[in-house]
Amino acid sequence: MSTNREFRGRVIFVLLLATALGLGLTVLWIGRVIFLLLFAAVIGAVLLTAVAEYLGARMRIRTGLALGLFLAAVTLLVGVAIWAQGPNFAVQFQQLGTQLPAAARQLLMELRYHSWGLWLLKQTPDPDQVSKGLSYAFSQIGGIVVSSATVLAGLVIVLSLSLYFAIEPGAYYGGLKRLVPSQHREKLDKCATSVAQILRWWVLAKLISMSMVGVLISLGLAMVGVPLAGSLGLIAGCLTFIPNVGPLIAALPALLLALAISPMTGLLTVGVFAVVFALEGYLVTPMLERKIVRLPPALTLTMQLVLAAIAGPVGVALAAPIAAAGLGVLKVLIPEDGVEAE
Repeated sequence: MSTNREFRGRVIFVLLLATALGLGLTVLWIGRVIFLLLFAAVIGAVLLTAVAEYLGARMRIRTGLALGLFLAAVTLLVGVAIWAQGPNFAVQFQQLGTQLPAAARQLLMELRYHSWGLWLLKQTPDPDQVSKGLSYAFSQIGGIVVSSATVLAGLVIVLSLSLYFAIEPGAYYGGLKRLVPSQHREKLDKCATSVAQILRWWVLAKLISMSMVGVLISLGLAMVGVPLAGSLGLIAGCLTFIPNVGPLIAALPALLLALAISPMTGLLTVGVFAVVFALEGYLVTPMLERKIVRLPPALTLTMQLVLAAIAGPVGVALAAPIAAAGLGVLKVLIPEDGVEAE
């Protein structure tokens, strides 16, 4: 009789465990984008706390006060930049939305005058359909408004959560520790420290790289005569955050506008992007990443493909920091030469 009760108890336990696991996976799948935004907020909080701790130590003030001063300074600088250049960039982006479809139509018309161009057009959809599709993608107000509103909402959520996490990191991390058995909390602390250190340097390196790419692309495109160089440089700088895919996406609108001017301008534009991103990839980024785990390109690309299938563009954008965080955890769980990472 007792054997039957034990058997039934084990069956019930397995069923409950399987049900809980299934519900957990279902919640993770349904809220996958939300969890990725939470991770993005953690990245922002890690950067803010690092800056606050650095300023607090240098200025010999409390970390909270240092964070407040830093946020006030950033808000002031952003406000001045928007007041000074905001209208100019708004006009440039509006012009970009109308000039890109026009450049695409002009390029398609020019292809019809070459034998290789005619062959290429036969391998693609009808040119009128391509032109209409580009016009819709870049000039239809509805699509742009929805896309902009979605991105803006995501940014507001991430920035708000980053501030909350940075203001009271101990409260949120303490709540997480309570969910972990006491015998594993020391290991959790070491993993959190390793991940925070890697993410701090990774984000700092990316911010510097993004700034450098944005400035150099803007200057380079202006020198070769590509219109709207400022907005194209801003796009390139922002997309530098995404390894592998970002540079390719950033080059497309600039190349399209350049080819509409002349083939030589197109070649010069390709040269500008090649030189700038080669400089960023082989000189600047390696110098900045000396203190963090170097992300293997194959690992980053694999993570991007997997997360693209799971969560779309958000997954692609956050694939690299997720891979960096994963390597930080592995440094603790599987230390090199049997020596645990400090």
